[in-house]
Amino acid sequence: MEFEEYLKQKHMLKKGERKLKDISVKQYLNRLENMRRNGIYVEEQQIDFSLKQRVQDSYRDWKTYLKTIDHYLSSKNY
Repeated sequence: MEFEEYLKQKHMLKKGERKLKDISVKQYLNRLENMRRNGIYVEEQQIDFSLKQRVQDSYRDWKTYLKTIDHYLSSKNY
């Protein structure tokens, strides 16, 4: 399932998840694209110490960016 479609449907796929507004979906997509463009996320298959450290060093609001990667990795399972 494509990442955008997963974000729009994750509230139906995972128990306890809230439905995302369209603006939130766009923000997730932009965050992922920016991390790719800046070489922070290079298609790792899991969040390891190295990836977490790169995100923390690059973004003040780093938890939101890790959540973006987590959702992206989850989307690959659907």
